[in-house]
Amino acid sequence: MAGLARRVPVWLPGLLLAALAVFRPWLEVHMARHMGIELPLLFVLGWLSACAAGPRLGAWLQPWNAKGLAAMVFTALVTAFWMVPAALDLAVLNPAVGTIKVASLILAGLFLGASWRKAGLVIQAFFIFNWCWMTIAVGLIYQGAPQQLCSVYLPDEQWSAGASMIFWAVAAFLVWVPGAVKGANLLGDGRG
Repeated sequence: MAGLARRVPVWLPGLLLAALAVFRPWLEVHMARHMGIELPLLFVLGWLSACAAGPRLGAWLQPWNAKGLAAMVFTALVTAFWMVPAALDLAVLNPAVGTIKVASLILAGLFLGASWRKAGLVIQAFFIFNWCWMTIAVGLIYQGAPQQLCSVYLPDEQWSAGASMIFWAVAAFLVWVPGAVKGANLLGDGRG
């Protein structure tokens, strides 16, 4: 994250948040865009904010975030909550809940971005495996549900929303694996 922090200007997360606000009606009109584009972008926006904040954010979080555990538990709870169909309905129908959605996902990305490297390989693996299987399972439920899950979205949109959740779970795992393999020196490249 240190290398990325030098490349993320402090104004970029704010600009991206403003752009997301402009496209919010377009993103939330379809379930797949809401779950597959908007929610992940809010999380990534938080992660970029952590990169822009630099190491001082991690130091500030450290007293209550040993090994990144508090950040990871918070992130798991927030992302699980926004997978619940009733939560999506409330976020679309109630502006206050929509604001909570934005703030919670940005904070989840911010906290996890500031804590990820400190967590170490074993804790990262525990978190990533649990998050991925949960997200895939929920995605499969969305795809296979015979009834309408969200009252603000049509039932035929559920399959695409489920597919986007499965995509993000697989993508997150595939992004994590190379760093984990390299960090664990599983390829035996002669280091340590």
